[in-house]
Amino acid sequence: MHIRNCLLLSAAWLAATLLFAPSAPADPRPPIVGADAAIDRAESLLGTDQFGIYGCEALVAHAFGVPQAQYGWDGASETLYQTLLEQGQIHTDMNPPRGALVFSKGFVGPHIDIARGDGTFVSGGVQGLSPGYGDGSNIQILPTPSVGDESYTYRGWSLGFPREAPADD
Repeated sequence: MHIRNCLLLSAAWLAATLLFAPSAPADPRPPIVGADAAIDRAESLLGTDQFGIYGCEALVAHAFGVPQAQYGWDGASETLYQTLLEQGQIHTDMNPPRGALVFSKGFVGPHIDIARGDGTFVSGGVQGLSPGYGDGSNIQILPTPSVGDESYTYRGWSLGFPREAPADD
């Protein structure tokens, strides 16, 4: 009888704890328009070599349906990063939201990924950064913003592509 009462009290305490536990605060950042569709499009290419060993920019442009030529040669991640930096759109905290464009740079050059919002990233051009990494394909899910070694530097993230420059009159 005593054991049954202890179990009932423990169950009641656990239920009350779960019922009145504070929930995680909502993300105050606005959702990224098209994030889910872009991630789905990028993930549909997982395990492939669709854009080659240096195709990170191409994957991101494809995922968001943005013409690569709009941002310099082949939609270069460095051009994107510098433009976003100039526009004040780069955030340097390590918590990019789902669909954020995430930038790093290392010995091979600049790199861009798409944040999945859970601490992992959809990446293209993986074999150009680290030959033989993971499953050997160029498009993979990564546990960090770059598969490069410690020479890679995290540069930050953006909620999207650069704002259009005002037209000259």
